[in-house]
Amino acid sequence: MWYSKKAGRLIIIYSLAAVLVMGGFLWRSETEKTALRRTVAVGYDRAFVELADAVGALDASLQKTLCAATPTMVSDLCSQGYAHCAAASQAIESLPYGNIELEHTAAFLARTGDYLAYLSRMGARGSGLSGEARQALSELSGSAGTVSDTLSGLAAMLISGQISTAELEKAEAVIASAEDSMVDVGFADSFKDMETDLPEMPSLIYDGPFSQHIDTMEPRLLEGLAEIGEDEALAAAARFLGVEAKRLRVLCLREEKALPVYVLTCQSGGEIETVEVTKRGGKVVFYGTARETSEGEIAPEAAVKTAQRFLESHGYDGMEPTYHTAEGGELMATFAYAQDGVICYPDLIKVTVALDTGRVTGMEARGYVMNHTRREPARAAFDTDAAVSRLSPALTVESHRPAVIPTAGKNEVLCEEYLCRTEEGGHVLVYLNAGTGDEEKILLLLESDSGTLTL
Repeated sequence: MWYSKKAGRLIIIYSLAAVLVMGGFLWRSETEKTALRRTVAVGYDRAFVELADAVGALDASLQKTLCAATPTMVSDLCSQGYAHCAAASQAIESLPYGNIELEHTAAFLARTGDYLAYLSRMGARGSGLSGEARQALSELSGSAGTVSDTLSGLAAMLISGQISTAELEKAEAVIASAEDSMVDVGFADSFKDMETDLPEMPSLIYDGPFSQHIDTMEPRLLEGLAEIGEDEALAAAARFLGVEAKRLRVLCLREEKALPVYVLTCQSGGEIETVEVTKRGGKVVFYGTARETSEGEIAPEAAVKTAQRFLESHGYDGMEPTYHTAEGGELMATFAYAQDGVICYPDLIKVTVALDTGRVTGMEARGYVMNHTRREPARAAFDTDAAVSRLSPALTVESHRPAVIPTAGKNEVLCEEYLCRTEEGGHVLVYLNAGTGDEEKILLLLESDSGTLTL
C-alpha cells in the first residue's frame, strides 16, 4: 500500500511537471512567434519607408535633370535617378503585397530606370537632351510625383501609427479567400488607387528594351513576302524534314505579334519532331526532336561541322560558327552570318547535335529571321591597328575583325571586335564603335572542357 501511495504521488508530481514544462514550451513558442511577427513587421515598415524615400528621390532627380544644361550633369543626374529606381524596385520586392499587385508601379520603375541609364550613357558620350527626351522626362516626372505624393502620405500615417503594413497581409488573405470580412484593407486600397491613378508611360523611343519601336519591329527576312495557309505550311515543314506532307499535322497557329508561326508535328517511331513555320513567307524558324539523349563519343569539332552542313543543306549560306557548349549528351553550336568578312551577330542560328548519334536534333533561327538582311559594306573609320592604344593596358590583343553587334534596343552598330587575353590568362571580347572608336561592349569568354560561353 505504501508503495502504491508513493507511486501515485510521483505520478501526480511528474504530471504536474510535464504540464509546467509543456506550458513553458508553449509560452516560449508563442513569445518567439510574437517576436518574429514584430521583426517581420519592422522589416515591412522599413521597406515601405525606403520605397517612399526612393520614389521621392527619383522625382527630385527627374526634376533636376530637366534643369541640366551640360551632358556631364545630365549623365550624373540620370545615374542618380537610375539608382533610385533600383532602390525602389528592391523595396517593392520586400513588401508582402502578394495578390495586391503593384505591377504598374513596378513596370514604371523598371522602364524609367532603363531609360535613365540610356540617357546617362549618352550624356557620358557628350550628348545633351533632345526635345523628345525632355518631353519624356517631363511626363515621367509627373508620374513619379503622383506616386511619391501617395507614398509620402502613407509613410506619414505609418510613422504616426495610424496604419500598419500588417494590413497588407490581412488584405491579401481576404482577397485570396474571396470572403467578406470586417478587416480594414485601407492600406491596400491606397496601393490600388495609386496603381489606378498612375498615368500611362510616355512613348519612349531610345536604344533600350522598353523602347516603343520594338513593338512595331518587322522581321527583315520576311519583308515583301506573302502570308501562307496551312497547306503551304505543311509543305514547307515536309521539305525541311524530308518527309511527305501527309505525315505532319498542324497543331495551331500561334499569333505572336512580331512573328506569327504555324506549329506542326511529325511522329516517327518513338520520336516526335516539332517544326514552326512563319505565317508570312513560310520560313522554318524552329525545329526540335523529343528524344532521350545519352553521353556520346562524337568530338565537338565533328558535331559543329555536322551542324554547319545541316544549315547549308537548308539554304542558310554564309553562316560562321562562333561558340559551342556540350551538356547532357548534346552539343549546341551558335552560328552568325558573315558578309564580306564582317561577322553579323544579330543574324544568329543555334543548332543542337546529339553526341551519341551525330544527328541534328534542334534548330532555332528566330534571330536570323528577325534581323537578316544585306547590309551596306562599311569599315571602321579609325586605324584598327593603332586602336590598340584605346584598349586597357591589362589586355593583350590576339586578333581583331569587323563585327555588327546588337544593342539593347535591338538596333545594330558596326564595331571592331578585339579578342584579348587578360593578365590572368582568360579571354575577353572588346568592341570599339567603328565610327567613334569608343568602347561599345565587353564580353567575358567562359572557357571550359564543355565549350565556350559569353557573359
